[in-house]
Amino acid sequence: MEWWTHLWLNEGFATWVSYLASDSLFPEWKVWTQFLDEPTEGLKLDGLAESRPIEVEVKHAGEITEIFDAISYKKGASVIRMLQSYLGAECFQRSLASYIKKYAGSNAKTQDLWAALEEGSGEPVNKLMNSWTKQKGYPVVSVKFEDQNLVFEQSQFLSSGSHGDGQWIVPITFCCGSYDVRKNFLLQKKSETLDIKEFLSDKRDAASAWIKINVDQTGFYRVKYDEDLAAKLRYAIENKYLSPTDRFGILDDSFALCMARQQTLSSLLTLMGVYRGEPDYTVLSNLINISYKVATIAADAAPELLDYVKQFFISLFQSSAEMLGWEPKKGEGHLDAMLRGEILNALAVFGHDLTLNEANRRFLTFLGDRNSPLLPPDIRKAAYVAVMQKVH
Repeated sequence: MEWWTHLWLNEGFATWVSYLASDSLFPEWKVWTQFLDEPTEGLKLDGLAESRPIEVEVKHAGEITEIFDAISYKKGASVIRMLQSYLGAECFQRSLASYIKKYAGSNAKTQDLWAALEEGSGEPVNKLMNSWTKQKGYPVVSVKFEDQNLVFEQSQFLSSGSHGDGQWIVPITFCCGSYDVRKNFLLQKKSETLDIKEFLSDKRDAASAWIKINVDQTGFYRVKYDEDLAAKLRYAIENKYLSPTDRFGILDDSFALCMARQQTLSSLLTLMGVYRGEPDYTVLSNLINISYKVATIAADAAPELLDYVKQFFISLFQSSAEMLGWEPKKGEGHLDAMLRGEILNALAVFGHDLTLNEANRRFLTFLGDRNSPLLPPDIRKAAYVAVMQKVH
């Protein structure tokens, strides 16, 4: 980098490319699903009114400690991925190779990369990315279906529930009824209307198909669906038509919108209900974390409903727990081993009697014989929580 002002590109790019390399070498690790933790952390921090732009002018090297944060690393990595997804992996790599060759043995700044990508793609990369790197925050894109048209509106998302005045050039990607029907465009105004019949080769009736905006969660923004579109997505989630990354994104956006008072808690709970039997670690882990937060809110706001809320979450996680069981299975992946502990811990926290009893039985055996195979490290936290629940 030419100067510390461009630190984000050094660190954000390194974060993104580490996942790219890992996925290329070990596709079975499914690291792009786990990458979702990066934008999630970035979105949390950048949803605050006190956030900052990705790229800030650094006048003195002593100031740089202030920008080693989730904005430089996590939001930085996320907007690089968003751009790569929009331009296409082949175009991005070809342009990047040209950029590296041109600046080999010298220094470069952010605008130099944008210029190389703009030349290689023919897209307005500089104008597009300046809207993401030179202003703080990000948008929530509201979408509704009207007369065979999709109506998009963008506004700045703030976790406080208030409204900011930011405006972005948003790379919108969407699927309609199938991942084979995937299109993208740039949302450059506050509001735009799209006739989606133009995007459908067989002119199918789009009114009957599910529509997923921000495919694979590659965009650094939230999406808010109208009730009709949300209902179709719940059906698609329940029937496992959507990828794990999209199932994660719909849930995460809904929770954030609920916390910002842009959606009701009942709509969030309705959505959570269709994740019963969710098989993916990253998605289910997020579902568990959200359930803890909802239960904490219910305990403060409506304690008389807390038992009902806990029973709802128990019913939500039971089938996944039964599928995983207490014992490690031969040939299972590391994510299943991690998930077993999390799901049993959740059932213990919410007071599931069968889980509490089995955990206590295994704990007592373990006390008598520390070499007992009944309490492997993966499930010990769940057992300890269950024992404390019983004591309580």
